[in-house]
Amino acid sequence: MDLDFIYQKVKVLSPKAAKIALRMLDNDPHVPTEWVMALRPALVMRSNDAPSFAGTDWMTMVAIERPGIRKFTERFENREQRHARLWVTSLRKASRAAVADAQSVFPDDVEAA
Repeated sequence: MDLDFIYQKVKVLSPKAAKIALRMLDNDPHVPTEWVMALRPALVMRSNDAPSFAGTDWMTMVAIERPGIRKFTERFENREQRHARLWVTSLRKASRAAVADAQSVFPDDVEAA
């Protein structure tokens, strides 16, 4: 999975899912800055028509941060919230893989830094 695939998935997210994903993207220090700069404008445009967050939206954001409580919050999730959670999870997995690949390409340079 690469950044292009993740970017294409932004177009499929509903405005509410994009708003949740944007909130999570802004608070994630592990996503490379270049990815944030590429994805943020698309998420902002997609989330323009989204209503304010509701209580279950906040529960979804907590479940993204703490996967251990997901079994309790899953039953309250709607389709938009689930799509946002899955998008953020796939983004984090792809960013971890990209960082690991970058470190394995130049291991001497990474160790020296």
